[in-house]
Amino acid sequence: MTEPRQYARSLARFDQARELIPGGTQTTSKRPVAFAYGAYPIYLASGEGGRVTDIDGNTFIDLVSGLGPVSLGYRYPAVEAAIRTQLERGIITSLPTDLEVDVAQLLMDLVPAAEQVRFFKGGGEATAAAARVARRCTGRELILNCGYRGWPDVWAAASNDGGIPRAAEDAIATFAFNDREGVERLIAAHPGEIAAIAIDVQVTPPEDGYLAWLRDLAHEIGALLIFDEIVTGFRLARGGMQEFVGVTPDLAVFAKGIANGMPLAAVVGRADVMDAMTDAMISITYGGEALSLAAAKATLETYRDQPVIATLWERGARLREGLTRAAREAELAFVVTGFDPMTAMQFVDLDLEIERDAWSFVLQEMADRGVLLRRGGLNFVSFSHTVADIDEVIAAAGEVFPLLAGHLADGSVREHLRVRETATAYRRFS
Repeated sequence: MTEPRQYARSLARFDQARELIPGGTQTTSKRPVAFAYGAYPIYLASGEGGRVTDIDGNTFIDLVSGLGPVSLGYRYPAVEAAIRTQLERGIITSLPTDLEVDVAQLLMDLVPAAEQVRFFKGGGEATAAAARVARRCTGRELILNCGYRGWPDVWAAASNDGGIPRAAEDAIATFAFNDREGVERLIAAHPGEIAAIAIDVQVTPPEDGYLAWLRDLAHEIGALLIFDEIVTGFRLARGGMQEFVGVTPDLAVFAKGIANGMPLAAVVGRADVMDAMTDAMISITYGGEALSLAAAKATLETYRDQPVIATLWERGARLREGLTRAAREAELAFVVTGFDPMTAMQFVDLDLEIERDAWSFVLQEMADRGVLLRRGGLNFVSFSHTVADIDEVIAAAGEVFPLLAGHLADGSVREHLRVRETATAYRRFS
């Protein structure tokens, strides 16, 4: 029988954090209640390759991967060497460093849409910049959006949870993924008002021709097409979803894997569209921060020169097939869907409360066996995850899934939980 892991230091530290930090963490998706609070690590101390160690000394295979940015692996040698070298030269300077030029050129070489590039520090900030560029370029205000873009008002106004001017709600309208009729209804209701159509692709593949149809439709009405490639960038293909499906947007936003975990994002796009940033008040002090740019240069060169994408597909397929097999053998209604480099997991036809407990059990038991998964989230395999790592994850699931199936059958899942409290998964994908 697997012994429960202990998290005394993490739990004590989080008790302190709750007094100091709203919500206890800086990132909503990293709050302990999003995992298995009380039976899952809270604070990590280090990472190496595809594994992490928490402050209680427990080591895990990590498929959360920093929520996606760690695509090459923790402390990837080329990236770490680039950061160390740049640290000796300086972090930020009074004038630009030519790293800005190097990284912009690499992006232009890899990404179909990239004729010009501007750097930011986070995905939400970068998508907000893309929205402003589209409005400035078209002279229109309304954006049609499908998907999650972060907390900036321009996007969050669509589901205003307070603190956002109500007037901003009129400048954004949402539609469902793969819903052509929904898009057409919005266009018919707002003739001549639409600046851009913004979309990302996470789990559900686009229907044949859907993204090309959106591009053509946007151009037909004088609007721009924006791809949010924050998650898909440098995972499905070196040039992101746009390369994978062969559809080039007018603007695209990249973050996460662009610098293997260092804080960097980029807006790229057609030169005539990007030129709208030249005289616009879109500027940040840290846009040229050199450690992140050095990391990005090394990361992008690795994507260019090493079989990163092929490895992510191969490891991801092995993981998907193994988890699917383990669920089938346990007669557990659990499916693994989406693209192999970033698969999603979900239970089928479970009551929401039972599903929440089922996830808590899976996270708790997989952590006890040295594996970190995310509640209903994506499995982010990295270039550093080995075949042995993947097989270890599958073996752990082979032990956990039958236990869960038995507890679901007799209604005893909650009796086997050690969690303190749980929350519904924070889902950003379709």
